[in-house]
Amino acid sequence: MNGMVDPYERIAPYYDLEFEDFAEDIDLYLAFAQRTGSPILELGCGTGRLLLPLARAGFTVVGVDRSPAMLARARQRLHAAGFADIALYQTDVVHLEPLPSGTFRLAIWAINGFLHLLTLEEQRQALSEVHRVLVPGGLLLLDVLHPTPSQLTSWDGRSELEGPWHRAPNELVYRWSTRRVIAAEQRIAVTLLYDRHPVSGGPVSREAVEYQLRYVHRYELVLLLEETGFALEAVYGSYQLDPLVDESPIMLAVAQAQ
Repeated sequence: MNGMVDPYERIAPYYDLEFEDFAEDIDLYLAFAQRTGSPILELGCGTGRLLLPLARAGFTVVGVDRSPAMLARARQRLHAAGFADIALYQTDVVHLEPLPSGTFRLAIWAINGFLHLLTLEEQRQALSEVHRVLVPGGLLLLDVLHPTPSQLTSWDGRSELEGPWHRAPNELVYRWSTRRVIAAEQRIAVTLLYDRHPVSGGPVSREAVEYQLRYVHRYELVLLLEETGFALEAVYGSYQLDPLVDESPIMLAVAQAQ
């Protein structure tokens, strides 16, 4: 995404329509937070979906995201809930210079945020930065998709219609999503079309967003973690910490900073 407009600047107004009610992973992160204690860093914190329940549970949290639009929505959410003092930083995960070394006991990287790093150099640099800001023995929780052949095949070239969602009382939003798998580069090209329908009728307006993800396989991820100073604790296949098997939809890596 170097030199490009961040797609999340366009996605931000619609992001919570899809993820507002997604809570599958919250109990998992709360349980690990109980284990490690504060402070906790969320990488790619978006609109604050995870920051808020962690803060409500009494943990000190910090969020970073590269998108000013996503952070603006996070500030609104946190302020409305009485947590206006939570620190939010606009920065890329490969440049965490605003954060001091050896600070955090837990770092959370949820819902494929890591996959927005499109090169090995970016992946290594970002993981090295996360390692730097963790205390010795601090934990990294990294949640990415499990790119099995059947999963990738099912996505390739398929278009899906999602919604409708009420963005406002007088507007419905539908989303078309199309994914194209570029196996030789381990990339998924994503196109999202947001169609805004006035409830009372009238012309439909459309917002188009394109971006790419670079998926990683299990032992590739393990090697990246080891290269950047982490010791792998486990790789799970669900938010309930089930073993990783062929049918697992996600890979959840738990790694300790050495």
